[in-house]
Amino acid sequence: MATNALTALNAGSGLDSRALVDGLVGVERSSKSEPINRKLETLNARISALGQLRSALTGIATSLDTRVRSGELGLQLASSDSAISIERIGTGPAGALASGVAVTVLAGGQRLSSAAISGGASAAVGEGTLTIITGRRTPLAPSGFSFAGGAAPSVNINITSANNSLQGLAAAINASDAGITASIIASQGNATLVLRGPEGADNAFIISAAPTGVGPGLERFNHTPGAETLVHGEAARNAELSVDGVAVTRGSNRIDDLIPGARLTLRRPASGMAITAARDGQALSGALADFTGTLQAMRQLIGDFRRPSANGDAPGPLATDATARLLDQRITRLVTAAVPQANGLRLADLGVSVARDGSITVDAARLANLPPTRLGDAEALLREMTGAARADRPNRLQSIAQIAGTASDGLVRQREAATRDLAKVDVQVAALRTLLTRQFSAMDTAVAQSRAVGAQLNQLVDSWFRAEA
Repeated sequence: MATNALTALNAGSGLDSRALVDGLVGVERSSKSEPINRKLETLNARISALGQLRSALTGIATSLDTRVRSGELGLQLASSDSAISIERIGTGPAGALASGVAVTVLAGGQRLSSAAISGGASAAVGEGTLTIITGRRTPLAPSGFSFAGGAAPSVNINITSANNSLQGLAAAINASDAGITASIIASQGNATLVLRGPEGADNAFIISAAPTGVGPGLERFNHTPGAETLVHGEAARNAELSVDGVAVTRGSNRIDDLIPGARLTLRRPASGMAITAARDGQALSGALADFTGTLQAMRQLIGDFRRPSANGDAPGPLATDATARLLDQRITRLVTAAVPQANGLRLADLGVSVARDGSITVDAARLANLPPTRLGDAEALLREMTGAARADRPNRLQSIAQIAGTASDGLVRQREAATRDLAKVDVQVAALRTLLTRQFSAMDTAVAQSRAVGAQLNQLVDSWFRAEA
Protein backbone atom coordinates (compact mmCIF):
# COMPACT_ATOMS: atom_id res chain seq x y z
CA MET A 1 0.00 0.00 0.00
CA ALA A 2 1.37 3.44 -0.93
CA THR A 3 2.12 5.75 1.99
CA ASN A 4 0.85 9.35 1.95
CA ALA A 5 3.84 11.71 1.74
CA LEU A 6 2.71 13.77 4.70
CA THR A 7 2.31 10.72 6.92
CA ALA A 8 5.88 9.74 6.07
CA LEU A 9 7.30 13.08 7.15
CA ASN A 10 9.43 13.38 10.32
CA ALA A 11 10.62 9.80 9.94
CA GLY A 12 14.24 10.82 9.70
CA SER A 13 14.70 14.46 10.60
CA GLY A 14 12.68 14.60 13.78
CA LEU A 15 11.33 17.98 12.71
CA ASP A 16 7.57 18.72 12.65
CA SER A 17 7.56 18.91 8.87
CA ARG A 18 3.76 18.85 8.62
CA ALA A 19 3.50 22.00 10.73
CA LEU A 20 6.22 23.64 8.63
CA VAL A 21 4.33 22.87 5.39
CA ASP A 22 1.02 24.09 6.87
CA GLY A 23 2.68 27.30 8.06
CA LEU A 24 4.39 28.06 4.76
CA VAL A 25 1.21 27.29 2.78
CA GLY A 26 -0.88 29.44 5.16
CA VAL A 27 1.43 32.41 4.77
CA GLU A 28 1.32 32.07 0.99
CA ARG A 29 -2.50 31.80 0.99
CA SER A 30 -2.92 34.84 3.23
CA SER A 31 -0.51 37.01 1.26
CA LYS A 32 -2.34 36.33 -1.97
CA SER A 33 -5.99 35.91 -0.87
CA GLU A 34 -6.38 38.68 1.71
CA PRO A 35 -5.99 41.55 -0.81
CA ILE A 36 -8.51 39.85 -3.08
CA ASN A 37 -10.95 39.29 -0.21
CA ARG A 38 -10.65 42.95 0.79
CA LYS A 39 -11.34 43.93 -2.80
CA LEU A 40 -14.38 41.63 -2.91
CA GLU A 41 -15.70 43.11 0.34
CA THR A 42 -15.36 46.63 -1.08
CA LEU A 43 -16.96 45.65 -4.38
CA ASN A 44 -19.89 43.96 -2.64
CA ALA A 45 -20.51 47.07 -0.51
CA ARG A 46 -20.40 49.36 -3.56
CA ILE A 47 -22.67 47.08 -5.60
CA SER A 48 -25.17 46.91 -2.74
CA ALA A 49 -25.17 50.69 -2.25
CA LEU A 50 -25.62 51.40 -5.97
CA GLY A 51 -28.41 48.82 -6.06
CA GLN A 52 -30.19 50.64 -3.24
CA LEU A 53 -29.84 53.97 -5.04
CA ARG A 54 -31.15 52.52 -8.28
CA SER A 55 -34.06 50.87 -6.50
CA ALA A 56 -34.91 54.09 -4.66
CA LEU A 57 -34.92 56.16 -7.86
CA THR A 58 -37.05 53.57 -9.62
CA GLY A 59 -39.45 53.56 -6.67
CA ILE A 60 -39.80 57.34 -6.80
CA ALA A 61 -40.51 57.18 -10.53
CA THR A 62 -43.08 54.40 -10.09
CA SER A 63 -44.87 56.19 -7.27
CA LEU A 64 -45.09 59.43 -9.22
CA ASP A 65 -46.17 57.58 -12.36
CA THR A 66 -49.00 55.95 -10.44
CA ARG A 67 -50.31 59.35 -9.39
CA VAL A 68 -50.02 60.73 -12.89
CA ARG A 69 -51.73 57.72 -14.51
CA SER A 70 -54.55 57.76 -11.98
CA GLY A 71 -55.51 61.21 -13.24
CA GLU A 72 -54.96 62.75 -9.82
CA LEU A 73 -52.85 65.53 -11.35
CA GLY A 74 -54.91 65.94 -14.50
CA LEU A 75 -58.35 67.28 -15.26
CA GLN A 76 -60.84 66.01 -12.69
CA LEU A 77 -64.11 64.84 -14.24
CA ALA A 78 -67.36 65.38 -12.41
CA SER A 79 -71.09 65.01 -12.99
CA SER A 80 -73.67 67.10 -11.22
CA ASP A 81 -76.19 64.25 -11.14
CA SER A 82 -75.93 60.54 -10.42
CA ALA A 83 -78.03 59.93 -13.54
CA ILE A 84 -74.71 60.06 -15.39
CA SER A 85 -71.40 58.75 -14.09
CA ILE A 86 -68.17 59.86 -15.71
CA GLU A 87 -64.68 58.41 -15.62
CA ARG A 88 -61.33 59.10 -17.17
CA ILE A 89 -60.00 57.24 -20.22
CA GLY A 90 -56.25 57.25 -20.79
CA THR A 91 -54.81 60.66 -19.96
CA GLY A 92 -58.27 62.21 -19.76
CA PRO A 93 -59.67 65.24 -21.61
CA ALA A 94 -57.23 67.53 -23.36
CA GLY A 95 -58.70 70.68 -21.85
CA ALA A 96 -61.15 72.10 -19.36
CA LEU A 97 -64.79 71.22 -19.94
CA ALA A 98 -68.22 72.44 -18.85
CA SER A 99 -71.13 70.94 -20.77
CA GLY A 100 -74.84 70.66 -20.15
CA VAL A 101 -76.32 67.20 -20.70
CA ALA A 102 -79.84 65.83 -20.82
CA VAL A 103 -80.76 62.15 -21.18
CA THR A 104 -84.11 61.41 -22.78
CA VAL A 105 -84.01 57.65 -23.44
CA LEU A 106 -81.68 54.95 -22.17
CA ALA A 107 -80.35 52.36 -24.59
CA GLY A 108 -81.97 48.96 -24.21
CA GLY A 109 -81.80 45.44 -25.59
CA GLN A 110 -84.55 43.45 -27.28
CA ARG A 111 -86.40 40.99 -25.07
CA LEU A 112 -88.34 37.94 -26.26
CA SER A 113 -90.11 35.33 -24.16
CA SER A 114 -91.70 32.00 -24.92
CA ALA A 115 -95.07 30.68 -23.82
CA ALA A 116 -95.07 28.72 -20.57
CA ILE A 117 -93.76 25.20 -21.14
CA SER A 118 -95.00 22.43 -18.90
CA GLY A 119 -92.41 20.17 -17.35
CA GLY A 120 -90.08 22.96 -16.31
CA ALA A 121 -86.48 23.43 -17.34
CA SER A 122 -86.02 19.70 -18.10
CA ALA A 123 -88.88 19.62 -20.62
CA ALA A 124 -87.89 18.49 -24.12
CA VAL A 125 -87.91 21.25 -26.74
CA GLY A 126 -87.34 19.15 -29.85
CA GLU A 127 -84.29 18.58 -31.99
CA GLY A 128 -83.18 20.74 -34.89
CA THR A 129 -81.54 24.11 -35.50
CA LEU A 130 -82.32 27.66 -34.41
CA THR A 131 -80.74 30.39 -36.56
CA ILE A 132 -80.24 33.79 -34.95
CA ILE A 133 -79.72 36.89 -37.10
CA THR A 134 -78.84 40.31 -35.68
CA GLY A 135 -79.94 43.58 -37.27
CA ARG A 136 -82.50 46.40 -37.07
CA ARG A 137 -86.16 45.81 -36.39
CA THR A 138 -88.78 48.30 -37.66
CA PRO A 139 -92.36 48.13 -36.29
CA LEU A 140 -95.17 48.16 -38.86
CA ALA A 141 -98.71 49.48 -38.45
CA PRO A 142 -101.02 48.18 -37.26
CA SER A 143 -98.88 45.19 -36.26
CA GLY A 144 -95.90 43.15 -37.25
CA PHE A 145 -92.40 44.30 -38.14
CA SER A 146 -89.78 44.31 -40.87
CA PHE A 147 -86.18 43.33 -40.32
CA ALA A 148 -82.87 44.26 -41.95
CA GLY A 149 -79.94 42.02 -41.12
CA GLY A 150 -76.71 43.64 -39.99
CA ALA A 151 -73.08 42.91 -40.77
CA ALA A 152 -72.70 40.21 -38.11
CA PRO A 153 -72.97 36.64 -39.45
CA SER A 154 -75.92 34.46 -38.50
CA VAL A 155 -75.45 31.98 -35.66
CA ASN A 156 -76.81 28.44 -35.63
CA ILE A 157 -77.87 26.77 -32.38
CA ASN A 158 -78.01 22.98 -32.74
CA ILE A 159 -80.24 20.94 -30.45
CA THR A 160 -79.60 17.21 -30.37
CA SER A 161 -80.50 14.36 -28.07
CA ALA A 162 -77.61 15.49 -25.84
CA ASN A 163 -79.16 18.89 -25.04
CA ASN A 164 -82.84 18.40 -25.88
CA SER A 165 -84.32 20.32 -22.98
CA LEU A 166 -85.27 23.89 -22.18
CA GLN A 167 -82.23 24.09 -19.97
CA GLY A 168 -80.02 22.64 -22.73
CA LEU A 169 -81.40 25.16 -25.23
CA ALA A 170 -80.69 28.10 -22.89
CA ALA A 171 -77.15 26.83 -22.26
CA ALA A 172 -76.49 26.44 -26.00
CA ILE A 173 -77.64 30.00 -26.70
CA ASN A 174 -75.49 31.41 -23.90
CA ALA A 175 -72.46 29.47 -25.16
CA SER A 176 -72.87 30.70 -28.73
CA ASP A 177 -71.45 33.86 -30.32
CA ALA A 178 -74.89 35.37 -30.82
CA GLY A 179 -74.43 37.85 -27.96
CA ILE A 180 -77.82 36.95 -26.53
CA THR A 181 -78.47 36.04 -22.91
CA ALA A 182 -80.94 33.24 -22.25
CA SER A 183 -82.57 32.63 -18.88
CA ILE A 184 -85.38 30.43 -17.57
CA ILE A 185 -88.15 31.64 -15.29
CA ALA A 186 -90.02 28.85 -13.48
CA SER A 187 -93.57 29.18 -12.13
CA GLN A 188 -96.03 26.54 -10.87
CA GLY A 189 -94.39 23.61 -12.66
CA ASN A 190 -93.99 25.53 -15.91
CA ALA A 191 -90.99 27.35 -17.32
CA THR A 192 -90.56 30.29 -19.67
CA LEU A 193 -87.50 30.99 -21.82
CA VAL A 194 -86.47 34.66 -21.83
CA LEU A 195 -83.98 36.02 -24.38
CA ARG A 196 -82.34 39.42 -24.12
CA GLY A 197 -80.04 41.00 -26.66
CA PRO A 198 -77.37 43.67 -26.16
CA GLU A 199 -78.15 47.40 -26.05
CA GLY A 200 -78.65 49.32 -29.28
CA ALA A 201 -81.21 49.54 -32.08
CA ASP A 202 -78.87 47.65 -34.43
CA ASN A 203 -78.74 44.71 -32.03
CA ALA A 204 -82.32 43.51 -32.51
CA PHE A 205 -82.56 39.85 -33.54
CA ILE A 206 -84.83 37.32 -35.20
CA ILE A 207 -84.93 33.54 -34.71
CA SER A 208 -85.89 31.02 -37.36
CA ALA A 209 -86.49 27.40 -36.37
CA ALA A 210 -85.77 24.29 -38.45
CA PRO A 211 -87.10 21.34 -36.41
CA THR A 212 -86.09 17.79 -37.36
CA GLY A 213 -88.53 15.86 -35.16
CA VAL A 214 -92.28 15.45 -34.94
CA GLY A 215 -94.69 16.92 -32.46
CA PRO A 216 -94.25 20.24 -30.62
CA GLY A 217 -90.67 21.26 -31.22
CA LEU A 218 -88.37 24.16 -31.98
CA GLU A 219 -91.02 26.00 -34.01
CA ARG A 220 -92.28 27.26 -30.66
CA PHE A 221 -89.19 29.50 -30.53
CA ASN A 222 -89.59 30.99 -33.98
CA HIS A 223 -89.64 34.80 -34.23
CA THR A 224 -89.48 36.25 -37.72
CA PRO A 225 -91.60 38.77 -39.68
CA GLY A 226 -94.96 37.07 -40.11
CA ALA A 227 -94.17 34.30 -37.61
CA GLU A 228 -93.89 35.97 -34.20
CA THR A 229 -94.19 32.88 -32.02
CA LEU A 230 -92.09 34.36 -29.20
CA VAL A 231 -93.59 37.36 -27.44
CA HIS A 232 -91.82 40.66 -28.12
CA GLY A 233 -91.57 42.27 -24.70
CA GLU A 234 -89.06 45.09 -25.19
CA ALA A 235 -87.54 46.71 -28.27
CA ALA A 236 -83.87 47.23 -28.95
CA ARG A 237 -83.22 50.97 -28.84
CA ASN A 238 -80.46 53.54 -28.80
CA ALA A 239 -79.75 56.02 -26.04
CA GLU A 240 -81.03 59.51 -26.83
CA LEU A 241 -79.43 62.51 -25.19
CA SER A 242 -78.27 66.04 -25.89
CA VAL A 243 -74.95 67.73 -25.14
CA ASP A 244 -74.98 71.52 -25.05
CA GLY A 245 -78.29 71.41 -26.92
CA VAL A 246 -77.06 69.08 -29.68
CA ALA A 247 -79.11 65.89 -29.95
CA VAL A 248 -77.10 62.67 -30.23
CA THR A 249 -77.83 58.94 -30.18
CA ARG A 250 -75.61 56.09 -29.15
CA GLY A 251 -76.07 52.32 -29.23
CA SER A 252 -75.00 51.82 -25.61
CA ASN A 253 -75.45 53.47 -22.23
CA ARG A 254 -71.68 53.41 -21.91
CA ILE A 255 -70.35 56.11 -24.21
CA ASP A 256 -66.63 56.54 -24.91
CA ASP A 257 -66.68 58.71 -28.02
CA LEU A 258 -68.75 61.72 -27.00
CA ILE A 259 -66.21 63.57 -24.82
CA PRO A 260 -62.58 62.74 -25.72
CA GLY A 261 -60.78 61.24 -22.75
CA ALA A 262 -63.98 60.54 -20.81
CA ARG A 263 -66.46 57.70 -20.50
CA LEU A 264 -70.09 58.48 -19.75
CA THR A 265 -72.38 55.85 -18.26
CA LEU A 266 -76.08 56.69 -18.46
CA ARG A 267 -78.04 55.53 -15.42
CA ARG A 268 -81.49 57.06 -15.91
CA PRO A 269 -83.21 59.80 -17.91
CA ALA A 270 -82.65 63.28 -16.48
CA SER A 271 -82.17 66.85 -17.62
CA GLY A 272 -80.25 69.91 -16.48
CA MET A 273 -77.07 67.98 -15.71
CA ALA A 274 -73.56 69.39 -15.96
CA ILE A 275 -70.39 67.54 -16.94
CA THR A 276 -67.18 69.31 -15.97
CA ALA A 277 -63.42 68.76 -16.22
CA ALA A 278 -61.14 71.02 -14.21
CA ARG A 279 -57.72 70.75 -12.60
CA ASP A 280 -57.27 70.44 -8.85
CA GLY A 281 -54.41 72.67 -7.78
CA GLN A 282 -54.40 71.10 -4.31
CA ALA A 283 -53.77 67.65 -5.77
CA LEU A 284 -50.81 68.98 -7.73
CA SER A 285 -49.48 70.76 -4.65
CA GLY A 286 -49.67 67.58 -2.57
CA ALA A 287 -48.00 65.47 -5.25
CA LEU A 288 -45.22 68.02 -5.69
CA ALA A 289 -44.60 68.20 -1.94
CA ASP A 290 -44.35 64.40 -1.74
CA PHE A 291 -42.08 64.27 -4.77
CA THR A 292 -39.79 66.95 -3.36
CA GLY A 293 -39.61 65.09 -0.06
CA THR A 294 -38.53 61.89 -1.79
CA LEU A 295 -35.85 63.72 -3.77
CA GLN A 296 -34.51 65.19 -0.51
CA ALA A 297 -34.49 61.74 1.09
CA MET A 298 -32.67 60.45 -1.98
CA ARG A 299 -29.94 63.07 -1.59
CA GLN A 300 -29.58 62.20 2.09
CA LEU A 301 -29.14 58.54 1.21
CA ILE A 302 -26.46 59.41 -1.34
CA GLY A 303 -24.77 61.65 1.22
CA ASP A 304 -24.69 58.82 3.75
CA PHE A 305 -23.10 56.48 1.22
CA ARG A 306 -20.52 59.15 0.31
CA ARG A 307 -19.55 60.10 3.85
CA PRO A 308 -15.77 60.24 4.50
CA SER A 309 -14.14 58.52 7.44
CA ALA A 310 -14.27 60.63 10.59
CA ASN A 311 -13.56 60.09 14.29
CA GLY A 312 -12.45 56.55 13.60
CA ASP A 313 -15.66 55.63 11.75
CA ALA A 314 -15.33 53.80 8.45
CA PRO A 315 -16.15 55.78 5.29
CA GLY A 316 -19.32 55.14 3.35
CA PRO A 317 -19.27 52.45 0.65
CA LEU A 318 -19.35 55.11 -2.08
CA ALA A 319 -17.03 57.65 -0.45
CA THR A 320 -14.77 57.81 -3.49
CA ASP A 321 -17.28 56.65 -6.09
CA ALA A 322 -17.69 59.03 -9.02
CA THR A 323 -21.09 57.52 -9.91
CA ALA A 324 -22.61 58.56 -6.58
CA ARG A 325 -21.40 62.12 -7.11
CA LEU A 326 -22.87 62.13 -10.63
CA LEU A 327 -26.22 60.85 -9.35
CA ASP A 328 -26.36 63.65 -6.79
CA GLN A 329 -25.56 66.23 -9.45
CA ARG A 330 -28.22 64.91 -11.80
CA ILE A 331 -30.88 64.98 -9.07
CA THR A 332 -30.16 68.60 -8.14
CA ARG A 333 -30.10 69.51 -11.83
CA LEU A 334 -33.72 68.35 -12.11
CA VAL A 335 -34.74 71.49 -10.25
CA THR A 336 -33.41 73.96 -12.82
CA ALA A 337 -33.63 71.95 -16.05
CA ALA A 338 -36.29 73.13 -18.51
CA VAL A 339 -38.43 70.32 -19.87
CA PRO A 340 -39.37 70.78 -23.55
CA GLN A 341 -42.30 68.35 -23.22
CA ALA A 342 -43.78 70.76 -20.65
CA ASN A 343 -43.27 73.89 -22.78
CA GLY A 344 -40.01 74.63 -21.00
CA LEU A 345 -41.46 74.53 -17.48
CA ARG A 346 -39.01 73.77 -14.64
CA LEU A 347 -39.46 72.40 -11.16
CA ALA A 348 -38.07 75.74 -10.02
CA ASP A 349 -41.09 77.42 -11.65
CA LEU A 350 -43.29 75.30 -9.37
CA GLY A 351 -41.51 76.55 -6.26
CA VAL A 352 -38.90 73.80 -5.90
CA SER A 353 -35.43 75.00 -4.90
CA VAL A 354 -32.10 73.76 -3.52
CA ALA A 355 -31.10 75.57 -0.33
CA ARG A 356 -27.53 76.52 0.60
CA ASP A 357 -27.29 73.53 2.90
CA GLY A 358 -28.17 71.30 -0.08
CA SER A 359 -31.72 70.49 1.01
CA ILE A 360 -34.52 70.43 -1.58
CA THR A 361 -37.69 72.27 -0.59
CA VAL A 362 -40.88 73.51 -2.23
CA ASP A 363 -42.60 76.86 -1.78
CA ALA A 364 -46.36 76.18 -1.85
CA ALA A 365 -47.12 79.91 -2.21
CA ARG A 366 -45.14 80.12 -5.42
CA LEU A 367 -46.95 77.09 -6.81
CA ALA A 368 -50.28 78.71 -5.92
CA ASN A 369 -49.32 81.70 -8.07
CA LEU A 370 -48.71 79.52 -11.12
CA PRO A 371 -51.11 80.63 -13.89
CA PRO A 372 -53.97 78.13 -14.29
CA THR A 373 -53.08 77.84 -17.96
CA ARG A 374 -49.77 76.24 -16.95
CA LEU A 375 -51.20 73.57 -14.66
CA GLY A 376 -51.32 71.28 -17.67
CA ASP A 377 -47.62 71.91 -18.24
CA ALA A 378 -46.95 71.04 -14.60
CA GLU A 379 -48.65 67.68 -15.09
CA ALA A 380 -46.68 67.13 -18.31
CA LEU A 381 -43.43 67.93 -16.48
CA LEU A 382 -44.06 65.33 -13.80
CA ARG A 383 -45.26 62.82 -16.39
CA GLU A 384 -42.05 63.28 -18.38
CA MET A 385 -39.94 62.59 -15.29
CA THR A 386 -41.61 59.19 -14.82
CA GLY A 387 -40.94 57.94 -18.36
CA ALA A 388 -38.68 55.06 -19.35
CA ALA A 389 -34.92 55.66 -19.47
CA ARG A 390 -33.69 57.28 -22.68
CA ALA A 391 -30.33 58.75 -23.57
CA ASP A 392 -31.98 61.84 -25.06
CA ARG A 393 -34.19 62.37 -21.97
CA PRO A 394 -31.65 62.90 -19.14
CA ASN A 395 -34.24 64.49 -16.84
CA ARG A 396 -36.16 61.27 -16.43
CA LEU A 397 -35.75 59.54 -13.09
CA GLN A 398 -35.30 56.20 -14.82
CA SER A 399 -32.48 57.69 -16.91
CA ILE A 400 -30.72 58.73 -13.72
CA ALA A 401 -31.34 55.30 -12.19
CA GLN A 402 -29.78 53.71 -15.26
CA ILE A 403 -26.48 55.43 -14.41
CA ALA A 404 -26.36 53.46 -11.15
CA GLY A 405 -27.30 50.28 -13.00
CA THR A 406 -24.54 50.69 -15.58
CA ALA A 407 -21.93 51.38 -12.89
CA SER A 408 -23.15 48.41 -10.85
CA ASP A 409 -22.85 46.13 -13.89
CA GLY A 410 -19.21 47.17 -14.26
CA LEU A 411 -18.53 46.43 -10.60
CA VAL A 412 -20.18 43.02 -10.93
CA ARG A 413 -17.76 42.19 -13.74
CA GLN A 414 -14.88 43.25 -11.49
CA ARG A 415 -16.24 41.04 -8.73
CA GLU A 416 -16.45 38.07 -11.09
CA ALA A 417 -12.82 38.62 -12.13
CA ALA A 418 -11.73 38.85 -8.47
CA THR A 419 -13.61 35.64 -7.67
CA ARG A 420 -11.75 33.91 -10.49
CA ASP A 421 -8.45 35.25 -9.10
CA LEU A 422 -9.34 33.83 -5.70
CA ALA A 423 -9.98 30.44 -7.27
CA LYS A 424 -6.55 30.63 -8.93
CA VAL A 425 -4.98 31.25 -5.52
CA ASP A 426 -6.52 27.99 -4.27
CA VAL A 427 -4.98 26.15 -7.22
CA GLN A 428 -1.57 27.77 -6.66
CA VAL A 429 -1.62 27.05 -2.93
CA ALA A 430 -2.54 23.41 -3.56
CA ALA A 431 0.39 23.12 -5.98
CA LEU A 432 2.72 24.72 -3.40
CA ARG A 433 1.58 22.26 -0.73
CA THR A 434 2.32 19.35 -3.04
CA LEU A 435 5.78 20.74 -3.86
CA LEU A 436 6.71 21.42 -0.22
CA THR A 437 5.46 18.04 0.90
CA ARG A 438 7.58 16.34 -1.75
CA GLN A 439 10.66 18.38 -0.78
CA PHE A 440 10.34 17.74 2.98
CA SER A 441 9.68 14.08 2.34
CA ALA A 442 12.88 13.87 0.30
CA MET A 443 14.76 15.69 3.06
CA ASP A 444 13.50 13.26 5.69
CA THR A 445 14.57 10.35 3.53
CA ALA A 446 18.05 11.83 3.08
CA VAL A 447 18.40 12.49 6.81
CA ALA A 448 17.30 8.98 7.60
CA GLN A 449 19.89 7.54 5.21
CA SER A 450 22.58 9.78 6.70
CA ARG A 451 21.75 8.59 10.20
CA ALA A 452 21.97 4.97 9.08
CA VAL A 453 25.45 5.56 7.64
CA GLY A 454 26.47 7.33 10.86
CA ALA A 455 25.30 4.40 12.94
CA GLN A 456 27.34 1.99 10.83
CA LEU A 457 30.43 4.18 11.22
CA ASN A 458 29.92 4.32 14.97
CA GLN A 459 29.71 0.54 15.12
CA LEU A 460 32.89 0.24 13.05
CA VAL A 461 34.80 2.67 15.29
CA ASP A 462 33.56 0.88 18.38
CA SER A 463 34.81 -2.42 16.98
CA TRP A 464 38.24 -0.85 16.37
CA PHE A 465 38.48 0.31 19.93
CA ARG A 466 37.51 -3.10 21.27
CA ALA A 467 40.13 -4.76 19.07
CA GLU A 468 42.90 -2.48 20.37
CA ALA A 469 41.84 -3.08 23.94
